[in-house]
Amino acid sequence: MTEQVTSKKKRKLAQTALAYFTKQSHRFDYHRVQALKLPIGSGAIESLIRQVINLRIKGTGKFWLKHHAEVILLGRCQWAAGAWRQFCAEILQAKLTPKSIHNVIQLHPDQTVAA
Repeated sequence: MTEQVTSKKKRKLAQTALAYFTKQSHRFDYHRVQALKLPIGSGAIESLIRQVINLRIKGTGKFWLKHHAEVILLGRCQWAAGAWRQFCAEILQAKLTPKSIHNVIQLHPDQTVAA
C-alpha cells in the first residue's frame, strides 16, 4: 500500500511540474535568448551577484539594515537599466506622510523619538 501512495505522490508531483512547464513554455525560448546574445547559464548571474551584492553591500566594515540594502540594490538596478533619472524623479515626487503623534514616544519634555 505504501508503494501505491508513493507512486501517487510522485505522479502528482510530475503532473504539477509538467503543467507548470507547459504553461510557462514562453520562458524557455532558448533560441531567442541566444539570438539576443543573452547568457543562458547561471554563471554570469552568480558573478554579478558577487560583484554587486557581496563586494558592494557586504564589504568589510559595512553594515546595512535589510530595508536600506534593498533600496541600495534597487537604485543600482535602476542605474544599470538606464532609468536613474526617472527613479530619482519618482523618489522626489513621492508623497511623504508625517508620523502620527500616536507613534511618538516622549522621552523628556524637550525630546521625542519616532516609534
